[in-house]
Amino acid sequence: MSFHRLLSASALCALSAVLSSTALAASARWDTSLAGSDGSGASSASPWATGSVAAEWNVFDSTTTDSTPDIAGSGSLSQLNPAAGSFLTGTGNLYSAGGAAVFSATLDTVLNGTWTVWLRTATQGTSLDGLATLNGVAAEKTVSYSAALGGFGGSEEEAYWRWTVTDVTGLQFAFGSSAAHTSLDQLAIFAAPVPEPSTWLSLAAGLSLLGALARRRA
Repeated sequence: MSFHRLLSASALCALSAVLSSTALAASARWDTSLAGSDGSGASSASPWATGSVAAEWNVFDSTTTDSTPDIAGSGSLSQLNPAAGSFLTGTGNLYSAGGAAVFSATLDTVLNGTWTVWLRTATQGTSLDGLATLNGVAAEKTVSYSAALGGFGGSEEEAYWRWTVTDVTGLQFAFGSSAAHTSLDQLAIFAAPVPEPSTWLSLAAGLSLLGALARRRA
């Protein structure tokens, strides 16, 4: 093995160690809430709302395709750029050392009616790009948490993308980063049904009744 390859291997090992140890918060734990659910990374689906559809990866076990979410669901995550030089860090992050990270995530589920869908990520190092797509429809990233990392630089970031869909037979996401050194710490897919108009009318009627009773008592 040449000196250059030995140096590259040593640098990658050192970088892996840094990314495994310099996070400002515990690995596989969300720092922010989403849609009223804390999504703490616990090994159960309890943080997600009743009646929702969810899948969450907290520890990745493959550099190509991971079809075993850690919480709920039966989804799949794939890294589609072999040139990214992906490997797993000591804490189970999926790290793309040599190039752009190109991810595809799927959740095979039938959603009848109208649903709100979130794609949620936690990363270290290079942040993910601003646009992601769901079934070909683009959405802008919202950053919910960001903190600078020491060592090799970059940041620890939590972000999400949001869509509204109606009557779909599956969820297909595409997202990634255009530069190297993205370390994917967590990924979650979360879908919650949008109440039907009749439900909103019933809720409004109930609130009006409560208001009337309060005025009578006053």
